Amino acid sequence: MKYIVMLCFTCIGIASQSQTIQDFFSDKAGTVIWLGIDYTHVRLVGEFTHFKDAGPISAEEMRDKYFPAWNSLVLSEAAKYDFKGMFMLSALVPDIGMVTSLNATTDLTQMNNTNAARLGCPEIKRIVSAYDLKEQEGVGIILVAENMNKSIEMAKYFVAVFNLKTREVLLSEEVNEKAGGIGIRNYWAGTLYNLVKDGKKNLYWIWKDKYVK
Repeated sequence: MKYIVMLCFTCIGIASQSQTIQDFFSDKAGTVIWLGIDYTHVRLVGEFTHFKDAGPISAEEMRDKYFPAWNSLVLSEAAKYDFKGMFMLSALVPDIGMVTSLNATTDLTQMNNTNAARLGCPEIKRIVSAYDLKEQEGVGIILVAENMNKSIEMAKYFVAVFNLKTREVLLSEEVNEKAGGIGIRNYWAGTLYNLVKDGKKNLYWIWKDKYVK
């Protein structure tokens, strides 16, 4: 697993966010909501095919079949994709309605455009500020997928934690995770499993040390 600890001062208001992020890492932030995986900015790199020579997968199939499948899998197999445990939370409320609707609008013409400008902390702040959320209290956790690279068998995500009321981004971190598994759904779900595993082992503690002073 490769991960990058980024000092996103352009994205995070250090002076105003310390108490809230401290509450989050102390499991005292009130309601924490799992908002799912945002694939609207993802780029597909390399040849995406079904396993067992079943043929290529179109961008439309990725959007309409697999984006919902990966988001649903995190909920149906919560013990395996344990983001609650990764962040050492006593409770994590799932609500993927917003991201499900949003992912359905993904621009298919851009999914294979690997020359497009990529994401960073300012972009994550902009993305979060544009979310149409019914929740107005508590903290949200979302993954924003940047790319799925078949050539190197890795996927890149940004993990974002933010105040649902103010949309202030409290934590924004880039992670690169290894794919693996049988069938395309499980193959790329392997990146989510590895993120949870790495989060429990290292990332949670690295991020806590970085953000909680």
